[in-house]
Amino acid sequence: MVGTLERDRVELTVDSNEPIVARHVPDGATVTKGTLILEQETSRIVAQLEQSEAARDQAAGRLAELRRGPREEAIRETRARLDAARAQTKNAKSEYDRVKGVFDRGLSTAALLEQMETTWRAAEADERAVSEELAAQLEGTTVEELEQAEAALEVAEAATRQAAIQLERTRLVAPVDGTVDKLLYQVGERPAPGATVAVMLDSARVFARIYVPEHLRAQVKPGNQLEVAIDGVDTAMQGTVKWVSSDATFTPYFALTEHDRSRLSYLAEVDLASAAQLPSGVPLEARIPVAGK
Repeated sequence: MVGTLERDRVELTVDSNEPIVARHVPDGATVTKGTLILEQETSRIVAQLEQSEAARDQAAGRLAELRRGPREEAIRETRARLDAARAQTKNAKSEYDRVKGVFDRGLSTAALLEQMETTWRAAEADERAVSEELAAQLEGTTVEELEQAEAALEVAEAATRQAAIQLERTRLVAPVDGTVDKLLYQVGERPAPGATVAVMLDSARVFARIYVPEHLRAQVKPGNQLEVAIDGVDTAMQGTVKWVSSDATFTPYFALTEHDRSRLSYLAEVDLASAAQLPSGVPLEARIPVAGK
């Protein structure tokens, strides 16, 4: 059963289309988890983060203000305005009564009486408005106002976290220990969001990817031991079958005659812990051990 030595491929993708500003490792470099691979431009995302932080601080200040309630100075100011409005209403009422008495004696016009009544009614309306404002201040912040302010703060905090994540993801680091197989973009290039910009080979697992012929498929199962001969290595290695595909790699469109079945093969993976130092892609052969040999 022929195949090649392989490692798991890990593709590193970007979230934004910002240009690449730095490549920190060359192709083929061996790196550890957390090593910085490449960076993107951050100016626009930093500005978005600062804007989100300012909106968050504003929402937090508004919530704190509502929780604290009106300041004592504001309440005293409103009381003074209410006293002034009451005095204004009293004066307007007195002036209206005086003009009405003159009008009743036939010494004043109806237009002047209507004007004085309008002035009195307006003063009463102003007094009621200031009185309602004072009552609201004395009552304090309503539950609905607090809930709205708390929701606004949560929205602002979520936007700040999202901007911080976007900024963090402009720095691509190695997610595993392994080899940088290929960096797909050069400095100055602008990858599309979601594009793969680097490919790594995970060193945690080395395995043989082999093709099992149809006539051997029943003998190759997960957990079975196989002998694996790798090109350039003098002695065969022992490997454990990890996985075997249930679907053939070649499926003819016509009926599976005996001749056709011989052309089928099944992809399989065989773990090879002892091949950790060998490069990927090396050709190999896997054999089913024969008892007594």
